Amino acid sequence: MKLTVAHTPDPDDSFMFYGMFQGLIETHNEYEQVVEDIETLNKKSRNALYDITAISGNAYAGVHNLYNLLSSGASFGVRTGPIVVAKEQLDLGRATVGIPGFGTSAYFLYRFFAPKPKKFVELRFDTIPEKVLSGEIGAGVVIHDEQLTYQEKGLTKVMDLGDEWKKFSGNLPVPLGFNAAKVNLDKSALSGFIDDFKRSIAYGFEHEDDALKYSMKFARYDNMELERKFVKLYVNELTEDFGDTGKKALDLYYKRALELGLISKFTPVIL
Repeated sequence: MKLTVAHTPDPDDSFMFYGMFQGLIETHNEYEQVVEDIETLNKKSRNALYDITAISGNAYAGVHNLYNLLSSGASFGVRTGPIVVAKEQLDLGRATVGIPGFGTSAYFLYRFFAPKPKKFVELRFDTIPEKVLSGEIGAGVVIHDEQLTYQEKGLTKVMDLGDEWKKFSGNLPVPLGFNAAKVNLDKSALSGFIDDFKRSIAYGFEHEDDALKYSMKFARYDNMELERKFVKLYVNELTEDFGDTGKKALDLYYKRALELGLISKFTPVIL
């Protein structure tokens, strides 16, 4: 069976799919690869365009009738999370704040812990540092490898949303991005994908430099050691299966969102 699999160009995603999409492991299914940024995939999930898709925890709440979450391939911030940055310390309550999308987990985490800003502006995530530096926005929420480079660009940390989550949750990992499968996807094909994907992750770890070189095809920075650092932040002990720890974190995440009126009550289905 042929499945359409959509993931982001972020190095952690491409690293995990290296073995599968380069034909380096035997697979149960045929796969068509789609690569798009996370907020584009969040929005497209509303129309269930892809059999398997990357999705933010926030966006999943709106399409839980169309997709089930998969316990493998998730991005949890074990040691880090989104960061609010600015040119200097400022009152976020009076600032225009750039976010990488209203469907991203970064947006929910800002709403959980930061004061309501003067205005939110939705921007492509990799343009946020430049928009802050130019003065178009007062502050911005940075994600992905922008978390590792904002200081080099002359920006300062105003709030670490990952740290705020850790204090709030009792040190649970930060729920960020997930793989999701269509609810009506053939069970055998889904089981085959899960097995293929787990073996692809293992292949990436066994051939780390080659997997990183492949990831560089999609990367925004021409710096393999930077991307290695990023991959190791998010391809971690919860990647193959986020288990009970991930479920506890996700339950608390959705409980907090429900209390703030950001979502309607629902029960996530995790496979």
